[in-house]
This record gives sequence, C-alpha cells and structure tokens, in this order.
Amino acid sequence: MILRLLTQNVEPEFRYTGGGLPKGGVMIVALVLLYFLPSMLAFAGGKRRKWKIVAVNVLVGWTLVGWIVSMVMNWAYEAPANDDGIADTP
Repeated sequence: MILRLLTQNVEPEFRYTGGGLPKGGVMIVALVLLYFLPSMLAFAGGKRRKWKIVAVNVLVGWTLVGWIVSMVMNWAYEAPANDDGIADTP
C-alpha cells in the first residue's frame, strides 16, 4: 500500500503556464544596464574622455575594480576647455 502511494505520479496543484516576461529576463536586462552604467553616464554627461571610460568599462568592467575605476573616471574633475577646444594643463 505504501509503496503504491510512493510510486504514484502526483500532479502538482498549480503549474506555471507561461505568459509575461520571465524574471530571469528582467534580471539579465537590469544587470546589463548596471554593467554599462559608467559608459551611459559618460555619454549623457558629455565627457571628453567618454571613449576611455567606455574602453575601461568594456575591457575590465567585469571585475568589480574595473567597474569602480570607470565610475571614478566619470566623477573625476575635468578641466574646462579653452576657446580653441584644448584643455588647460597646470
């Protein structure tokens, strides 16, 4: 009797039938946006060194240190440009 109960195929009461966006897809999109956040901020802020920030972000951003470096590059002081477009150097 007990063996028969254990070997019976018991159907679950609720089955996921799909529909909507899977939670995994939302998480992947959120993580990709977070990964490229320093690059997006560089372009949105109009930084002159945006391509350097993108390079650091893409090449070593997968390490936490590389991502933090690219974020610090965003926040670092940027000398204003002269009238000729060349930055002042101290």
